[in-house]
Amino acid sequence: MKKQNAPIISTIKKEIGRRLRWFREAIGKTQTQLAKELQVYQSTITNMEVGKTFPCIKYLHHFHHTYGLNANWLLTNQGEMFVAEEVHTSLAASLLECHVPRNDARHEKYVELIYLMQVPEVEQIILAKLVELKLFAREEINKFHESRKEKEKINLYDS
Repeated sequence: MKKQNAPIISTIKKEIGRRLRWFREAIGKTQTQLAKELQVYQSTITNMEVGKTFPCIKYLHHFHHTYGLNANWLLTNQGEMFVAEEVHTSLAASLLECHVPRNDARHEKYVELIYLMQVPEVEQIILAKLVELKLFAREEINKFHESRKEKEKINLYDS
């Protein structure tokens, strides 16, 4: 099964790599300049552009934050290459600031999730997992309350 998916994944990597090259050219950077900006080897940029590797989340975040790259366009070829900073992202980031201060170790992970959720396919996966987690948590809480009630009953009989 893994070998059957290999050609599909290879094609997806190449398509993303091609769009990454278009993006780099659109911002007027050479591979060397972009590599220096990201503090990586030039071969890292080449490998992403020819489809050997996917760009990591850290790079997508940098491209979005610095140049306004639409990650949805890069990953799925939907929408425009560049987007203006979306209101819901700013709102989500400001709401996050209220609950998780920047110096909290979790802050960067939450911000990364906010940006990831701009890609509809990723958003659907994350939301599905959150629903699963919510159901699991609800079951665990119910089990806890049940066991507590049982212990209280036992304590009443012992008294």
